[in-house]
Amino acid sequence: MSAAAGSVAGLRIAVEFPGDPREWVELTPDAPGQTERFRAPTLRDAAARTARSTHASFVDLDVFLAESVPDAFAGLAARRPGWSPGTRTESLVHAGTPSTLAGLLFDIWTARVADGVVLRSDDPLALSRQIVGDVLPLLSARGLPAQTRSTAVA
Repeated sequence: MSAAAGSVAGLRIAVEFPGDPREWVELTPDAPGQTERFRAPTLRDAAARTARSTHASFVDLDVFLAESVPDAFAGLAARRPGWSPGTRTESLVHAGTPSTLAGLLFDIWTARVADGVVLRSDDPLALSRQIVGDVLPLLSARGLPAQTRSTAVA
């Protein structure tokens, strides 16, 4: 079921691990059925693609987390020459803190932009730990059903 069809479940969150771009692990409970994974340059484009899908839709989100938003901007700019906030890219990008990422994920869920996200990072293991330790509790506090595959976070 696509998010546009009215899914009320929590946002599905996965992390891509290096090597094969199809190699991703869901941190939240998965659901039966086929999935469609795609990149989109804007949330509007992602929502339109999700609305057309007959499968659970996962949008890629490139993530760089730091202690502060300015540090995250500087860190991502150092890794991606030419990138600056607001630069249009082929994929959604978030440079910020765990709190700002939780805000974006909550917005994606609330607006039914996608059924899930595949988070991409230079350090997927560290990102996975931050999602489980910092981001999921923040999502749960906002009212988004947020649990890991094995234990509820809420």
